[in-house]
Amino acid sequence: MTKRLTFILVLAVTLMAPLSQADSSILPLRTESLMTEPVQALPPWPESMLISGESAHGQKVLHEGEFVVVIYESVPAVIGINEPYPYDEFVRVLEGTVVLTSVAGDRQVYGPNDHFLVPKGWMGTWDMPSPFRELIVVETAAWNQSESTFASTFGSTRPTGEADPKVLPLRVDTLREDTLEALPPWPEGVVVTGVNKHAQKVLHEGEVVAALYGADAARLTVAAPFPYDEYVLVLQGQVVLTSDDGSSQTFGVGDGFLVPKGWTGTWDMPEQYLEKIVVETAAWNEAEG
Repeated sequence: MTKRLTFILVLAVTLMAPLSQADSSILPLRTESLMTEPVQALPPWPESMLISGESAHGQKVLHEGEFVVVIYESVPAVIGINEPYPYDEFVRVLEGTVVLTSVAGDRQVYGPNDHFLVPKGWMGTWDMPSPFRELIVVETAAWNQSESTFASTFGSTRPTGEADPKVLPLRVDTLREDTLEALPPWPEGVVVTGVNKHAQKVLHEGEVVAALYGADAARLTVAAPFPYDEYVLVLQGQVVLTSDDGSSQTFGVGDGFLVPKGWTGTWDMPEQYLEKIVVETAAWNEAEG
């Protein structure tokens, strides 16, 4: 991957010249709360896609900015993805099990608290043997182009001769063992307390970027508006986010949250910290210049 910097270096460029902008709120995405969110019914699957089970499913859009964050749920069913998947989709399983079998025969099973990325162009079967609920992140332009309805999105074309895209497992135990690449230190004035040492690894770059970010214990000041929407899942340690309006939220291992574009405040990592992030690729590239 050619991109190696996260929001850190972006903020470094603008840190000394903060803009006048209203604070945006951090959106908590904790499993216990996501499990109780009501969803709105979706149209039934086309007969050509429903292999077995019932065609009863629903969704709720939680956030729409540079990417869309959505809860999706379904009763037990096997869905045939017979045309290329229309977009990159990051998935966090909240309830139930899903068995993904590609057209090449590659079979992967995911359960609660597992994460994976379905790449644009993937084809195969999507088997939900029990009631299923997930949190997904999709790039907004691709979502809107597909009319925000999962069952009507299929029909994109894959270039002739292109290899079958593979689902990318993002299992926590494996991610914690990944080796990260050191990032340049924060400039003077960003690190309020702690150690100025951090690193990252890009895991995927398509319509969205998925990356790991790790840091030693430190408290950072985010004086310039956050450059893009960022979905975060904490893999190790704890982070305390305090907005400029004084509101504070603490997230630990297994917690998810969304940092909206424009947020300002302090980012406190009181111990060794590791997170997985998802950012819309165009915003990521623009911010990195």
